[in-house]
Amino acid sequence: MKLRLSFLPILIVMVSLPPTALRAQEPADTGSFVVRHRQDTVATERFTRTATKLEGTLSLRNAKRTSERYRAVVAPDATLPLIEVTVSEGADSGEVRSRVVERARVIFKEDSVAVDQVGNAGLVTRVFKTELGAVPYLNLSFALLEQALRRARTANGADQVPFFNLGGGQTLVANLSAIQADSVRLDIGDTRIHLLMDRRGRLLGGRIPVQDVVFDRE
Repeated sequence: MKLRLSFLPILIVMVSLPPTALRAQEPADTGSFVVRHRQDTVATERFTRTATKLEGTLSLRNAKRTSERYRAVVAPDATLPLIEVTVSEGADSGEVRSRVVERARVIFKEDSVAVDQVGNAGLVTRVFKTELGAVPYLNLSFALLEQALRRARTANGADQVPFFNLGGGQTLVANLSAIQADSVRLDIGDTRIHLLMDRRGRLLGGRIPVQDVVFDRE
């Protein structure tokens, strides 16, 4: 599987918080993230999260005006057993609509992932091996990143979290460590990422110093 989901070489980020029980009935959380490389905005994301679903649109500031809409089912353990992604190019206007270039439906079951992908080659179905509890990641989507944060909390503050890369089909493991009550550190190889959250466990922002990338919740 290779969705058109890459724009900048931003690493996949997940964080771990002190173990707390997620509320079964929590209010809907609507927000947005802005991602900047140096002083330039490279992506914006708007999302809505409830106890049972996560929906959002990631808009990339590229020449093709790529947007990626996703809809995911949230399980009681904070994993996403089903996620659907639609990739479009161009901006909607009064006369012209954006063009859908790809659709994918991804289903997680135990240690495997089934992907139905519709693109230029028609319908293609693939099955990938992954790890139990892996969380899907869409490059530059920090709402999905926050879901991984929630998964880490539900897994009793695990210091490692597997994630499935929707952009390439690989499963990777992130090493997590707390710095302070409101910040954590994530290490992937030689890259270190700093993240900030509030008392409710919501991701507020972060930075990847070696890449000169920051993101903020607005």
